[in-house]
Amino acid sequence: MSKRLLFGDEWLLRAAETLPGVSARIETFRAEGRPLLFDAIVESGAATMAALREAIRTVYRVEPLTTETAAKPPVSLIAEKLCRRYRLAPIRLHGDNIEVAMENPLDLAALADVQAVTGRMPIPFHGLPHQIDSLIGQTFNSASVVFDLVKQLGEEETVEVVNTQAVTQIGDDVKRPIERLVGSMIAKAIHMRASDIHLEHEQLTSMVRFRIDGELKTILSLPHHIGAGPVVARLKIMANLDIADHLRPQDGRAKIIVEGAEIGLRMSTLPTNFGEKAVIRILDKRTAEVPFEKLGIRPDLAERLVRYLGLSQGLLLVTGPTGSGKTTTLYSLVNYLKAEKTNIVTVEDPVEYKLDGINQTQVQEKQGLTFATVLRSVLRQDPDVILVGEIRDRETAETAMQAALTGHLVLSSLHTNDTLGTLSRLLDMGIERFKLAPSLIAITAQRLVKTLCPQCRIAAQTVDTALAEAQRERGLEIKQFLPKGCDACESQGYRGRTSIIELLELTPGLRNQIMAGDGESRLREFALNEKSLSPMLDDALWHLGRGETSLEEILPYVQLAGVRARTAAPSPALATTPDPTPAPPAPSPAAGSPLRILIVDDDPTIRIILRKVLETQGYRVDTVADGTAALASISSSPPNMILVDLNMPGLDGHGVIRGVRAGLGFAKIPILMLTSASDDSSQSRAFELGADDYIIKPVKVPLVVARVKAAFRRREL
Repeated sequence: MSKRLLFGDEWLLRAAETLPGVSARIETFRAEGRPLLFDAIVESGAATMAALREAIRTVYRVEPLTTETAAKPPVSLIAEKLCRRYRLAPIRLHGDNIEVAMENPLDLAALADVQAVTGRMPIPFHGLPHQIDSLIGQTFNSASVVFDLVKQLGEEETVEVVNTQAVTQIGDDVKRPIERLVGSMIAKAIHMRASDIHLEHEQLTSMVRFRIDGELKTILSLPHHIGAGPVVARLKIMANLDIADHLRPQDGRAKIIVEGAEIGLRMSTLPTNFGEKAVIRILDKRTAEVPFEKLGIRPDLAERLVRYLGLSQGLLLVTGPTGSGKTTTLYSLVNYLKAEKTNIVTVEDPVEYKLDGINQTQVQEKQGLTFATVLRSVLRQDPDVILVGEIRDRETAETAMQAALTGHLVLSSLHTNDTLGTLSRLLDMGIERFKLAPSLIAITAQRLVKTLCPQCRIAAQTVDTALAEAQRERGLEIKQFLPKGCDACESQGYRGRTSIIELLELTPGLRNQIMAGDGESRLREFALNEKSLSPMLDDALWHLGRGETSLEEILPYVQLAGVRARTAAPSPALATTPDPTPAPPAPSPAAGSPLRILIVDDDPTIRIILRKVLETQGYRVDTVADGTAALASISSSPPNMILVDLNMPGLDGHGVIRGVRAGLGFAKIPILMLTSASDDSSQSRAFELGADDYIIKPVKVPLVVARVKAAFRRREL
């Protein structure tokens, strides 16, 4: 006996049987092997589509999906794999409910999973297969998602990619959404003063992070299929890389024009588990042309450096770890020396910035053009000043020192931690002391520290006693400042970076000690005694007293110098606002630490209710009464989830979300908005800024618990 064929939409049977003439033809449709009863009825003419959908409405009380019904889908509430598994798509939020388009609106398992994931009661709408496909595509695959991402970035500047053959515009053609997204991403990075863009992939998402003032901040989360696919492909096309090769690292370059300024991009890709990671170094010529007097160097150190630059020969080394600003300092020194009567030649790998009036040479090691070989050729070009990008080996070091001893001023860099360590490094390379001592003029070692925002920095109410004593000993102002945060610095408290410098001058006495074979510790002691060494601690304390940086920023260099300083205390203005009711101790779970939730609301009653409810569920709960206190608390100790009120005096809920997502860079902390406003605009604004869900006031305890649990589950998908 043959097995009875079931339709793919067998659930439709009861509604179909109410239509005249349809019931008698159902077995015929089965015998014909028709996969879908809905299609069979309409295509055979047994009933019209309108009649069939009306029957569904009458029998099951499920509304049909119409064009007017489908609004902008709340993408963040249901994962893509759940939508594709059950053939459904979210339509819109309506109060405590979520409206969902489904091929089978009677699928109880699907409805239960939607409720579990979203914490909301699902309201099903019947959608035809092509409608569901369109909605899923609109939600997860189509250009509309990309345009939403572009809108989230908030950059409308036109970006031009300059090729050798043509100039291609990005951002003005709606038919090229990926190009527009990449262009907006790069433009935002430039406007935020980022030095690098990182595109990194996880299993379900791709993260865009900017390195700003030395720290990575998450700016945007992309669907994985967009970030690891067309976005990486577009970047590789811009850099003339092989888009078909996904298994090897690749490096390339691109040139773009933003607001009339020419910007270079150095691009690198690396295969990872979930796709090709891409890192873009932004090479803005304007950052390389910083005037020497704008470097923020302490006046007495700047005066000494200018004196060294006036010498006709010798080697000046700028040292420090990667990312300490050595290239910027070297270019600034070269620009200071630039004059019509001076022939300046550089040897670099690579030439990152093109400087007017300076002859720049690119090292090509594959063609045999190493630093040493190019430098020997440069010596035959009648140079007055030579810039060697980096000393990497003995041959380059010896050639640079020979040039310094034969009538050339040589500037170069070296990766070492401090000035005296540079001498040890050169000796370890095999440089003889009789060459090292006479060729060197001076050595600088530098680090970059974040600069306090001048518009919102505040003087510390109490100063660190150890540092105050150190400042007093050096005749410096006994002042210390703390970050606060404002619109100008995007609530960070810092804007930009400055260098703190250690300077060692090679005096005749120090040269004699080097020639005599003294070790690093004895050379340091000698240099300090004769004051030819200006320690980094002195410069750090000078910048601290001027309010240019904070104790937190200089603390590593203070501790290295042996000054026992405590970490900076938070500003009274930023201290967490105490809750008027003491919190009872949170229950300890059987295993592991409890998840911590931060509640931000100016209503003490709401704080008390939510805290007690969530603590009974095993969560650890902290509360604050305003947005400014919330950002300070999150910055010092990030919670696992944030519940934030929309309407608060001062910094409102939207400002808190913006500060957490864009300012502090926390992209994965779930944020639930507490609001009494049920209008679509407020809710849409919250989602655009990065909220994961919202809870309507007055709060309903079971729904709050359900949505908190659902938000944690979504983060685990």
